Amino acid sequence: MRTDVAVIRWWQPWSALTLFFFLLHFLWEMLQVPLYEGMASAPHWQAIRVCFTATVGDVAIALIAYLSVAIAANDRQWLARPSAMRVAGYVAVGLAITVALEFLNVYVWNRWGYASAMPLVLGFGVSPLVQWIAVPVMALWLARRHMASAP
Repeated sequence: MRTDVAVIRWWQPWSALTLFFFLLHFLWEMLQVPLYEGMASAPHWQAIRVCFTATVGDVAIALIAYLSVAIAANDRQWLARPSAMRVAGYVAVGLAITVALEFLNVYVWNRWGYASAMPLVLGFGVSPLVQWIAVPVMALWLARRHMASAP
């Protein structure tokens, strides 16, 4: 099936993006548990709840980043025709939001802290920074493939 604007359903790309954002970000959140203070020793269900909550925030950031590019490009279905500039803009918006939220949550609101295992760059954890480069690009790729194969 073609993925041009005419054949993409009204709920796309939002549903595909949300699904892949959630799955990949939740996996990443669970894998980085040892890198945050107190998470490795937290009760299992508490750690899952924290990771789930973080994932919901990650999905919101990802959708805001996608929407930002959609508004700038005047094309909500830009994923059907991605360009390097649009993907870079998408990653840049998500990364900027992530840096701002990491700063606020770690240094202002003290909602979480980095464990000694977390490598830092300019005071920010490397894992959440890499997360916002690797996971969103993979989610875009998976969502685009999914939409191309949808009936």
